[in-house]
Amino acid sequence: MLRRSAFQSVTALVALLAASACTQDFDQFEPELFPGPSGSGSGGASSSGGAGGGQTSAGSTTSSGGADGGERCTNGEDDDGDGAVDCADDDCGGFACVAVPEDWQGPGLLYQGPEAADVACPEGFSERVDVGGRDPLDTPATCSPCACGAPTVECETPAVTVYSRGACGGGSATLPVQTEDCINIGGDFEAGSYSGEAPGVDSATCVPSGGEATLPPPRFGIEGLVCAPGSDAGGCEADEACAPREIDAPFEQGVCVWRDGERSCPEGFGERHVFASSVVDNRGCTRCTCDADGVRCAATLTLFGQSRCRGPGETVPFNGACVDDPPPAASVSIEVTGSGSCQPRGGDPTGEVEEGDDRITVCCAR
Repeated sequence: MLRRSAFQSVTALVALLAASACTQDFDQFEPELFPGPSGSGSGGASSSGGAGGGQTSAGSTTSSGGADGGERCTNGEDDDGDGAVDCADDDCGGFACVAVPEDWQGPGLLYQGPEAADVACPEGFSERVDVGGRDPLDTPATCSPCACGAPTVECETPAVTVYSRGACGGGSATLPVQTEDCINIGGDFEAGSYSGEAPGVDSATCVPSGGEATLPPPRFGIEGLVCAPGSDAGGCEADEACAPREIDAPFEQGVCVWRDGERSCPEGFGERHVFASSVVDNRGCTRCTCDADGVRCAATLTLFGQSRCRGPGETVPFNGACVDDPPPAASVSIEVTGSGSCQPRGGDPTGEVEEGDDRITVCCAR
C-alpha cells in the first residue's frame, strides 16, 4: 500500500511539471531554451532510450508529435493513455503552449505566396483562415466585340442646275429638290445641259452594341493563408494554445496571431505582415460607339417630258458631271438615298484591380 501511494505521488509530480513546462509565451522560444532530445528543455522528457522514451526531437508541423501510436499533439486527445493531453504530454517536446494576446486571434501558421488555395494545411491545423493578400494581379476584362446596326441617314437637300446651252453654259436655273417631290421646269425652257452634285450627309447614326465586360475573379499576386488548430488542441491554459516550435515550408517560421485592421504587433510577435482583406475592382470596357464616316448619300434624277412628272421619264446621271443634250424636260424629280455602314469603335479593356482599404495584420513570433 505504501509503495503504491508513493508511485502515485511521483506520477502526479511528473504530470504537474510537464504541464508547467508547456505554459510559456512563444517569444521565449529560443534554441537554448528548447534543446534536442539530448538536452533537458522545458517542454520535453530526458533523452531517448529512457524508460519513458518517445519524445520527438523537432516537432515539425508534419509530425504532430509522437509516432507509432504515441501522443498526437494537436487533436485534444490522450492518444497514448498516459493521462496527459497534447502540450501536457512529455511526448510533445516539439510543441509548446502559446499565450494569445488579448483581442487577437491565433495561434496559426502563415503561408504567403501565390495560389493559396492549392496549399494544404498540415495535420492538426485544418482550419483555413483567409487573411487577404497583396499586389492584385493585372488581369484585364474580356470585352465582347463592338458592332453597329444599319445606319439611319438624313441627307442634305439636293439641287440641280439646268443650263440653256450645252457644256453647262448660258442661262441657268438652280433648283433645290426635296426628295420625291416633282419640280415643274416650265414649258418654254429646253435645257441644253445640266449638272447635279450628290447631296451631303446631314446626319447619320447607327445603334452600337457589344462592349460587355467579362471579369475574371480578382486575385492577389501574394495571397495570405493562416492554418489554425481549431478548438481541439489541449494541454494548455484557457487563454493558450498548443503549437509547434518549428514550422515546415511553405509556411513562415514562427507561430502567428492575427487581427482586423492595420496595427502594431503585440509583444513577442515582432514579425509583421499586413494584408489587404478587400479589393476595389475598377475593370471594365470602354463604351462602344459608331463612326459614320463610311455613310454616303446618292441621288437619282428623272426627267419628264410633261409637267407634274407625268409621262415617260428618263433617268440621267447625278454625279456632279456636266450632262450635255439631255432630253427635253417639263418637270424633274429626284430620289435621295443613304447607303454605307458605320465602323465600330471602343470595347477596349480598361481599369484594374486595386487593394481596398480594409486590412488584416498578422504578427509572427520568431
